[in-house]
Amino acid sequence: MTMIRQFPAANLVMPLGLSGLLAAAAVAGGGWAVPPAEEGAALGLLQRLFGNPFVVLIGLVGVWAFFFGLIQLWAFQSRGVLVARLAGHSGAAPDVMAASDANLTAALFTERWDHLAAIRMAPLSYAIWALPLLGFIGTVIGISDAIGDLGSVFADGDRQEALGSVLGALQFAFDTTFAGLVLVMPVMALATTVSLRADAARDAALADNFGMQAAG
Repeated sequence: MTMIRQFPAANLVMPLGLSGLLAAAAVAGGGWAVPPAEEGAALGLLQRLFGNPFVVLIGLVGVWAFFFGLIQLWAFQSRGVLVARLAGHSGAAPDVMAASDANLTAALFTERWDHLAAIRMAPLSYAIWALPLLGFIGTVIGISDAIGDLGSVFADGDRQEALGSVLGALQFAFDTTFAGLVLVMPVMALATTVSLRADAARDAALADNFGMQAAG
């Protein structure tokens, strides 16, 4: 029996680290590029978002996932060794033992390929789950703070300042929801593209090795 090994590995340390550095640089650069608000003027949308630490956290997760997906997509579209290494597609990968039955060997090949593809897709799947969840957590925090400050609106003292505190907490809540929902959409689109590209690469590898295409 011979060994068949023509599928990319799934070593995630390099692409996760690289995409994390790129995301941190992109978010920091975006925050630096946003002009500060003039004294006494209302904050613009970008100024509010970059001034909200929870939104910045959500932005880091979303941009990190987007860069990770771009690196994976780049690796499937390029055959360069350096790109494969950056994407974690190079290195040790499980072998497939070629059986006497070609259909059985093809099934084992497909199973191993799909398993590795699922590992490579795991960070994107996690981000798709985490982004809206982080947005909702921020919403709960903001609404809880608003409810906590609501009593001071009806108490004696500066009601205008108390009302501003309540509205600021609500703004925090809605901004986090907005950021989570907006960022998850491009990540979902990119994850779908990467998944389709991986399926196309698998079918091409099956055709090269066995003269067939994967079912489904």
